[in-house]
Amino acid sequence: GSWQGRGTRTVGDVPSETGRFLIHWQTANESPAGAGTFKLTLRSAISGRTIGIVADVTGTSAGTAHFDEGPRTYDFLVESANVDWTFRVEETLGEFSNASPATVPKG
Repeated sequence: GSWQGRGTRTVGDVPSETGRFLIHWQTANESPAGAGTFKLTLRSAISGRTIGIVADVTGTSAGTAHFDEGPRTYDFLVESANVDWTFRVEETLGEFSNASPATVPKG
């Protein structure tokens, strides 16, 4: 699926048969300049437990992350201010290791 918005929001009940994800995210339209934040967290939809941080950036940016966490239902917590955000989740069959969160220097 894919989602977009501005501000903080939970996107829930994303079922996965493999638990292997390729997640693409992007932020844009930072206003006011220098004040944009975006954090995308992958969580268990059942317990709310944090599984991993997909992105934690300031300003406008984009990136991709891979997760391999096993089959279950997931949700995503978006914590954002002063930027528009989009993210897309693709379930994959390949083998991935957990990726470190993307960090992009501001500026």
